[in-house]
Amino acid sequence: MDISKLTEKDIRDLIERRTEPKNLDYKERFKWVKNNKDGMLNIVKDILAMANTQDGGKIIFGVRDSDYNFVGLSQEDYESFDQTEVNNFLQKYAEPKFACQVYKMVIDGKNVVVIDIPEFEVEPIICKKDAHSTDNPKEHILKEGQVFIRTDKGTTESIKSVEDMRDLLRRATVKKGEELLNSIKLLISGKPMKPTDESLKNYKAEIEEVNNFFDDKFGDRYKKYGYWNVISYPNIYIPDRILNKEEIRNLVESSEVRLRGWYFPYTNRNSASFFKKGRRSYINFEDHVEGYSAFKSGLFYWKGYFWKDIDEDKITDINFIDTIYSIMEFLLFIKRYFDKICLNEDDLFIEISLYGIKDRSLVSDHSSRQISGFYKTEETSIQSDINIKLFDLKTNYEDLVKRLVKDIFLYFNWEIPDDTIEHWQKRLHER
Repeated sequence: MDISKLTEKDIRDLIERRTEPKNLDYKERFKWVKNNKDGMLNIVKDILAMANTQDGGKIIFGVRDSDYNFVGLSQEDYESFDQTEVNNFLQKYAEPKFACQVYKMVIDGKNVVVIDIPEFEVEPIICKKDAHSTDNPKEHILKEGQVFIRTDKGTTESIKSVEDMRDLLRRATVKKGEELLNSIKLLISGKPMKPTDESLKNYKAEIEEVNNFFDDKFGDRYKKYGYWNVISYPNIYIPDRILNKEEIRNLVESSEVRLRGWYFPYTNRNSASFFKKGRRSYINFEDHVEGYSAFKSGLFYWKGYFWKDIDEDKITDINFIDTIYSIMEFLLFIKRYFDKICLNEDDLFIEISLYGIKDRSLVSDHSSRQISGFYKTEETSIQSDINIKLFDLKTNYEDLVKRLVKDIFLYFNWEIPDDTIEHWQKRLHER
């Protein structure tokens, strides 16, 4: 079994996003045939751009991009897609070579095709060959040496700004650096230092400020629902660790995680704003309720309500796979964020909490992995926290995910095996 395979639920979730961020693109119709070479070249351009975008991306065929309605592909268009043919054509223009996965599925009687593009492994992807339009031979669709990226508007462009090039090179450097860190991590020892009473006092005041902000924006309506809290900060309190509030915006956006086709954390452009000590954002729309505050001190605090509770207007059970995925997203963001503002030897505090969970059970909505047992919690809330050096977070990220997952699931009386967590970790990362 290919554990990285997208499921019907995964594709449904992507269709229902109804928005086009950097990592997601909708196409109403398309036919992958030789006499549509210009169209194929433009899809290759999008693929090259998504490969250079943090967390890769997905192109979905069968969704009208003007209003995001799922209309489905014609049978002829649907049958024209073949994974080998797509990758053979792609590799004529990509350096270094890489491969995409092509998924074909029928959902609610409608044909849909998804091209799933991974982020580059170590080196950014460069166009290695010119390609001219067949309709206008003087027009270049692709040029040798071009480096494409996806913009915040969901468009594909070649890199033109110094900032975009720096971001791409920084991510490439981080990938190479992580390989080196993994090879030497056993050579570095030392236990993380806990925050001092004075640091805790200052962080506590900022956390209280965030809670007041959330109470004001979310009100009493959601208090009957469950939610996540994610809090992290350097153990030494420095009020102006990040000197420029505007830089916080760049830090958050460049650290966003998009492994599932949406953003963590989500920044609502309509509500995001600067305040005296940093930057914050919130959204309170239908079943999407979340917000964060990022302080100049380095404190990052995010809160997100269980969308399923809100959607069904009742207390629901907790999907154990989504819980693993969520914890992976939390830690991956924290790793990226603090790597930009801290040194490897700096100590971090991380707390991941679940609230409003009494009498809930762990369940699975994945047909290939059902839970054999009854796992229920009597706790109203669960907090799992760690003190860790940034270096250890960067080199032991997956082990830390396992540690936090196992700690949280124990409150549901489930001693989840390591290989089960590893299975879902690999599935999310490899896709």
